[in-house]
Amino acid sequence: MLTWSVIRPFLMVFGGCMSSIVSMEYILQIDPSAGNLVTCTEFVFVMLQSLPQYVTVKSGGIRFAPRLASDQAHLMHGAVWVSMSVLVNVAYGYNITVPIHTLFRSCNVVSSVIVGWLFFGVTYGVSQLFSVVLVTCGIFLATIGDASVLCVHCDGGILGALTNAKEDMRVWAVGIAILLLVLFLQAFLGHLQRIFYDRYPGTSDEFMFFSHVYALIPTFLMAQGLVKSLSNLAASQPISPLVPVPSGLVYLLANNITQSVCIRGVFALSAVVSPLSVCNRALALEPPLIWFNNPWTGLHSLATLCIFGGSSVPILAMWLSSKKEKEQ
Repeated sequence: MLTWSVIRPFLMVFGGCMSSIVSMEYILQIDPSAGNLVTCTEFVFVMLQSLPQYVTVKSGGIRFAPRLASDQAHLMHGAVWVSMSVLVNVAYGYNITVPIHTLFRSCNVVSSVIVGWLFFGVTYGVSQLFSVVLVTCGIFLATIGDASVLCVHCDGGILGALTNAKEDMRVWAVGIAILLLVLFLQAFLGHLQRIFYDRYPGTSDEFMFFSHVYALIPTFLMAQGLVKSLSNLAASQPISPLVPVPSGLVYLLANNITQSVCIRGVFALSAVVSPLSVCNRALALEPPLIWFNNPWTGLHSLATLCIFGGSSVPILAMWLSSKKEKEQ
């Protein structure tokens, strides 16, 4: 049933993700390698908000509050979460733009269906399979559209020309492969969350907190790069003559806040709907396109319509079902 418990996290995901994409674009303009710093600070920001709820300080030292979910569940959830979070930023180093990055991460419908059917024994209805067809078309169109920006077809007139076109295409193909892997990790995580939330009711905040604690472990391996990126942001131009604060740090804080809203919305939404119904981010592409003039073709536009439309089918089906129940 479509209730406020579903609408509220939906709006959190949509608004939070849209705003975080804008701030992320500003950060990457200052330092293209700052993706890991952004993710690390996001983890710390979300973790600190939940710290009083799950950590107590006594005379004997620091202790975690008793957990409702098992250690095995937290380790499985944390391992998938950490892997996904690290690879998400790795993709930016392979000619992957923010729009194509967001488009691919909006395509979790396809990967959710495949993973659900192969590993979790989930069956799907006609509307859900129709959704998969639309989103698959969107992925194909988005990939071809992004490739057209890198390729030069002398006789075809496809836009985009780079000096080392072949090498750029190889690098870009690796980036696309990483995004595909992230998609399936994201889908696997969604199904794990559904199982764990059913088994341990009311633990979405608990899983979110401990996943972010685990996610800080890989950051120790990237300490040197994180310090360099932080220095670059700190050395950026002031946000305003009246506010002498480095713009990079302001955008970083803004990204932390908006991404926190988005992540909390994702975890809350995963607790009340199926993985297939979790909000997609396709419309969140509009701000970076308008503000930053990212490379965009007609194929990208068609892909956005297919992905948003296909991802919205399960939500529409849920709304119609809810309306039908009320009428009865």
